[in-house]
Amino acid sequence: MTATYALLESLGVRVLRLPEKRSGSFARNVGVEAARASHVSFLDSDDVWLPGLFDRIRTFAGGPGNRIMCAGIMLKTGDGLAAFHQPEWPGNGSPVDFIYRDGGRIQTSMLTLPTALARRYPFRPELPVNQDSDFAIRLWRAGVGFRIDPVPGIVKDESDAVDRLTLNPDLVDRSMDWFEAVRADWSPEAVRGYYLRDRVWRLANSGRRPEAFRALAIGSLPPVALHESIRLGVNLILGHDGYARLRRAVRSVRPDRKLLGADPASDWLRSLDEEVREMLGIAPARPDPRRAPLGDMRMEG
Repeated sequence: MTATYALLESLGVRVLRLPEKRSGSFARNVGVEAARASHVSFLDSDDVWLPGLFDRIRTFAGGPGNRIMCAGIMLKTGDGLAAFHQPEWPGNGSPVDFIYRDGGRIQTSMLTLPTALARRYPFRPELPVNQDSDFAIRLWRAGVGFRIDPVPGIVKDESDAVDRLTLNPDLVDRSMDWFEAVRADWSPEAVRGYYLRDRVWRLANSGRRPEAFRALAIGSLPPVALHESIRLGVNLILGHDGYARLRRAVRSVRPDRKLLGADPASDWLRSLDEEVREMLGIAPARPDPRRAPLGDMRMEG
């Protein structure tokens, strides 16, 4: 890691070293305070920027202020890569409904905003979980607008790697504490969405299956997202490994199913060489046998 830092510094990158281990939010705030440019972007250690994102950020930075850009994403799972299509965000909608009712994503690595805004509304370093949702909600309440970029610019890791902070079972109740503290003005659909999209999987990952089933019932009566209720219910019944086997079996009888969409980011990912694929943890692409040798390529996990 020291060699990596030395290489970055030789390229003109400023590397800020904290004297002791602190939270991710604390580190982000330190970086924001040290920033010299008009805008700041964030990137978590398990996510990757895609080509073209920096150009879109520069275009965004040249536009009106008091806005946040939220980059499009592709999800890296045990099955490979899949494009994620954000739901529509009404002009007067809140990030609470966008995230928890509609299933949208506003995650730290996706965000670019004016440096002055990031300094005025810093991340809460005492909050070990839900920092990205909390950050977005506080900025929206302060009158800041959001621009959702439809083009994938981030590969977001949603694999089962045991060292991912998101999967830490010790945080399940800290997330609930945050929810109880901020839910006062949430819509009933957003409240149910929190139980469905956040509470269920945290409890399941912690081995607290009876509580996970109760959270699933709260989030599904009436359903805020029926397909998600069904998916989580099957996952809880079969268990993680059983659900993964079922998913693989379903996909084995649907060989034409493409995880990647028809967009520039997907085309670039299909063309990656072996070394970069290994770095990203992506299986080698192979030609579709039903197409000509120079035809479309598909990804399989």
